[in-house]
Amino acid sequence: MQGKIRLIGKVMLVLSGVCFLLSIGVGSFAAETKGLVIYLSPNQFDEFQTTASMFIRKYVEDAGYEYKEMVAGNEDVVLQLSQLENAIVLNPVGIIIAACDASAIVVGIEKAREKGIPVIVFDRTIKETEVDFSSVAGCKRIGILAAGEIARLLKEKYGEVKGTVLSIMGDPGDMYTVLIEEGFQETMAKYPNVEITTKIAYGWEASKAADITDDWLVAHPDTDLLFPHAEHMAAAITSVLETRGYKKGQIIHVSTAGMPMGLDLVREGWLQATVEQPLTAQAKGVAMFLDDVISKKKIETGKYTVMGFESELVMQPYGPELRIPGSVITLENVDDPKFWGNQVGK
Repeated sequence: MQGKIRLIGKVMLVLSGVCFLLSIGVGSFAAETKGLVIYLSPNQFDEFQTTASMFIRKYVEDAGYEYKEMVAGNEDVVLQLSQLENAIVLNPVGIIIAACDASAIVVGIEKAREKGIPVIVFDRTIKETEVDFSSVAGCKRIGILAAGEIARLLKEKYGEVKGTVLSIMGDPGDMYTVLIEEGFQETMAKYPNVEITTKIAYGWEASKAADITDDWLVAHPDTDLLFPHAEHMAAAITSVLETRGYKKGQIIHVSTAGMPMGLDLVREGWLQATVEQPLTAQAKGVAMFLDDVISKKKIETGKYTVMGFESELVMQPYGPELRIPGSVITLENVDDPKFWGNQVGK
């Protein structure tokens, strides 16, 4: 009898051990991923960046990868360079970067690629070194679309395209604002009766955009149009207009990005138009090509549909670039659910 008890005890011990090993095996299998992907975010102080982080995480994890994010404070270039060094040490299968400064980050990118780590650019174009893939808005196209709306609104006001315009760029280290300004200026060159002055809000700081506007309106109270390159700056500028006693639409106000706060400004009448940056599609574009980039498979150029957007993948001197077009948003279409600003922040 005692022998049977001992035998049963041994069997139970073996079975419990097997169950434990199986549980470890199943857990390990469930936790397996294709590898670690690290995203370097430039900031988390506006709705664009917080939403970008949310969707990049979602699409990278949906693609089967482990995800880690590093945030460079408030556009801290030195901190981001240090974070890139730390990311390289972790030996991920890929690094996604939205650069604080497209020139400063070059040395780190080259070091990562020398180690065999693919580098993917999100949103903020990097032209000064080769990268493995870029998923960007057609930023120059955004500037062109904004210029088209600005010309329309000025013609609506005067019967012809004329007037005084203040364009407020974000940080010039960010190619997003540089390319928007380029497309805007090239298009507006067709209208010699429009006087354009460009100022810079370094670090994309809304308070700087507000100060620029406040100082400008002291000297130019009859300005026709303000064009800040992102809606968190437009919101700060709106406060200046209210404080100075301007009514909605008295100075035409146009911006870009398509943030929830921007769409609300359109609904309220403080923004007459904004041009959406297709954030969710850009994040999806990264995931669409992530396997190919990491496996170093050749990426074919041509037309692609990304979340309903007819997009184009072109080969640039710095690598393959997926360009996703933006959309003009006015009071007539501001509630369209396709805009990412209507999908978040509610």
